[in-house]
Amino acid sequence: MTRYRTCGLARLVVFAPVGMPHKGVAQTADAPSGTATFSAYPDVGELKQLKMVGDFNFTDPKSFSTVFNYVNALLGATDEFGPHEIDPIKVVVVSHGPELVVFAKKNYGKYKDIADRAASFAKRGVRFEICRNAATFLGFRAEDFHGFVTLAPPAPYALAYWQAKGYALNAVGATMPITPLSEFNRADTNRN
Repeated sequence: MTRYRTCGLARLVVFAPVGMPHKGVAQTADAPSGTATFSAYPDVGELKQLKMVGDFNFTDPKSFSTVFNYVNALLGATDEFGPHEIDPIKVVVVSHGPELVVFAKKNYGKYKDIADRAASFAKRGVRFEICRNAATFLGFRAEDFHGFVTLAPPAPYALAYWQAKGYALNAVGATMPITPLSEFNRADTNRN
């Protein structure tokens, strides 16, 4: 049996073979194959370090707040599950979209909660890099930003660099490629 559900402009097609349970039908304890279990990675102790580079490019700078929950979960899971080495995790965030205005000193009042949370992550070892090209496009220089961030080469180069150094790319903070200027940050830039 095929079911169609409409969500906005897209149509979701759900294929449910005849006789298979679907939403709203109770399943027995053994159907279709028992109950799920939780399992951490038993070989995590063999790893010395986890390394992740985050690709951050948001239309709305306030999106940082939500994505920081992922960073926090990553750090917390490493504390809980390992690896349990001296330096078990390295995280680099490469920011190259409209969200980079949250790091500008002049916008601290508007984005205080996000900037303070980023600074607290920096104290825990998270490295924050801002694409120099995006910053320049928005009228910023290095001295316009808080001291816990670094201006880096263009974002595609920075992301390739960190991946070549063994960092796994996590694009949880990336949207479709957009210019650094958006309706959400226009007033927060140094552009004339």
